[in-house]
Amino acid sequence: MSGDIVVLFSGGTDSTLAAALCAERFDRVRLVTYSRFGIASVENSRVNAAALMDRFGRDRITHEIIDVDEVFKFVSYENYLSNLRKHGLMNLSTCGLCKLSMHVRTVQYCQDNGVRNVCDGANSGMTMFPDQMKSVIVRLQAMYREFGIDYSNPVFDYQPPEERGFVDQAYVQLLSSPIKKESDFDKRDPAAAAPAPAPATTPAPQPTSGELLYRMKLAPAPNVKGTPYDRGRQPRCFQFILFNVFANKYFLNGRSYEEYEQATLRFFTEKIDTCTRVLKGSDPKASRIRKRIFKP
Repeated sequence: MSGDIVVLFSGGTDSTLAAALCAERFDRVRLVTYSRFGIASVENSRVNAAALMDRFGRDRITHEIIDVDEVFKFVSYENYLSNLRKHGLMNLSTCGLCKLSMHVRTVQYCQDNGVRNVCDGANSGMTMFPDQMKSVIVRLQAMYREFGIDYSNPVFDYQPPEERGFVDQAYVQLLSSPIKKESDFDKRDPAAAAPAPAPATTPAPQPTSGELLYRMKLAPAPNVKGTPYDRGRQPRCFQFILFNVFANKYFLNGRSYEEYEQATLRFFTEKIDTCTRVLKGSDPKASRIRKRIFKP
């Protein structure tokens, strides 16, 4: 497939694999990393961006860091009291609100640059996050279609991390974990790094994102997702801790995941509809908001 594609790029395992797969299908891959107040170490994303440029060519892979602070403020606080009455503490779903602001900014980026394809590293093993729930993804795809843009998730069905409670563990250590160097992985026994073979009677599982990056020589070991090595290549957001407490310790304390997903879908459907109206600028209020949040 020819043309350009925008990849919402954190620099982590999944978005790096998504970018690598897109480089095999598109003429040009535009890696876009978003920054805002509350996100730290955004420059970490340049590490795997540079690796992709070296692998596929700097004429085909580009990387930009774009501020999304004003968009995030609007997405988070529009009609706040009304949303608080209707949806309660779902307003603390900071990770979902942050990613929605990135999607909104991506629509504007695509309009500015004439791009009609977008993807990210959403993965089926991370469905605690609103933007990685299939039901919310469907709503996001509908928003993109309103502007003639195709939004896809090329690594969604790859094997997720095996550790239970991955979302709980992934960033809880981020305050204290040292960043491992690539050489730290090289010293390990390759057999220990590889997953245990499945029993003969069990079908071989799909590869993980990390395994595919390892085969592409874009990762030093097959199982890097969620490790200090992986975290050292993507931004850090300490508001994740708030989201983790809200989702796991509050909402799911006595309620099912299905109830959580339904409440999340209701909340984000309204948010996405509001953002679509602003992107269209179809009335004076939406037009004014659009001008404010998309400052040149």
